[in-house]
Amino acid sequence: MKWIKYDITTTTEDADMIGEILSEFNISGYEISDRVPLTKEEEKAMYTDIPAELEPDDGTSILTFYTEAPGNDTQEFFSTGSSLRDSTLEEQMTVLQPDDLVQSILQRIQELSFLQTPTITYCVQDDSLWKDKWKENFKPFHVADDIIIKPTWEDIPSDAKKDDIIIEIDPGSAFGTGTHETTKLCLLALRKYITPETTILDAGCGSGILAIAALLCGAKSAFCLDIDPAAVEGTLENAQKNHISSDRLQAIHANILENHKEILAQCHAPFHITVANILADVIVPLTDYIGEFMNEDSIFISSGILAEKADMVEKSLHKNNFTIIEKNTMGDWVSFVAKKTIDANNEIKSQNATKHKKNNKPKYCKTLKKNDKPKYRKTP
Repeated sequence: MKWIKYDITTTTEDADMIGEILSEFNISGYEISDRVPLTKEEEKAMYTDIPAELEPDDGTSILTFYTEAPGNDTQEFFSTGSSLRDSTLEEQMTVLQPDDLVQSILQRIQELSFLQTPTITYCVQDDSLWKDKWKENFKPFHVADDIIIKPTWEDIPSDAKKDDIIIEIDPGSAFGTGTHETTKLCLLALRKYITPETTILDAGCGSGILAIAALLCGAKSAFCLDIDPAAVEGTLENAQKNHISSDRLQAIHANILENHKEILAQCHAPFHITVANILADVIVPLTDYIGEFMNEDSIFISSGILAEKADMVEKSLHKNNFTIIEKNTMGDWVSFVAKKTIDANNEIKSQNATKHKKNNKPKYCKTLKKNDKPKYRKTP
């Protein structure tokens, strides 16, 4: 499908008002690009996998909106990007060609003397051009001294060393390029605990980056699952791109919170390391079940936790008999490395019960002299 992309270059001060003018032309969806630094509150509210590196603010803003190109489903061109074609909507729309739309917008802006006249350009684009535009910002980078994450469409960086581990990733629509703090926290924790015998459970695998990184760092095998079928497909594709065989990595479409018993029957639990880079609100209920995939020596790495919700996750881990051995932070994000301690608790309970039994003296007893008959007795 083809679209027409419009860019209105104006001042940051005028951008919001021009956005209001666009609504007069039934254009309700547009984006504003500028270099105004984000506030701490704005950064906290963002959950992006590719943090933007902004150049100095030059006072310029670009408003971008899209409309259908003539010839998609109809010969008419509507001044809105909507693909809906019901009669009520059509009556509310003005049929305009691109040049006419540009002139009409400029004329309306010039009627308001306090606004500077912007520059408006447009071009025809195919779906694939803007669908993959995010790739421009995803470049190879070091997640550790000897680990490089490289997009599949980029070349190996010139500073790569001979012994560096290079992970090739095409995240597609799934979360997990390795650039976000939550993913980095998991990758760094995984590296510390992996041995040649390590088996991995990746709950919420996204692009598969964590499992693939673990295998390339020497782990034995990985079992991945995600509620998004596209993520499962992407994980398997990324495994192939990194020359990982199907006997070392498996991925299934499943919801561990709803079907953990069925998943247990499919996988080879217990796992040495389980990892979940999701969100605090999912990790909390997950701690009720994840222990069933582990033994007393297993490690549970959880991430995707905003600092303000770390206490909630920590309490849930303790409630489910996990001992926290690491709490790591990066920016506003927190990760936990915890060890299962269920067997240890059971042992303590058993010892307490034995101790109680040994010291369990009858409440009512009388020291008797020889030949005395007891007046009363209570059996312990």
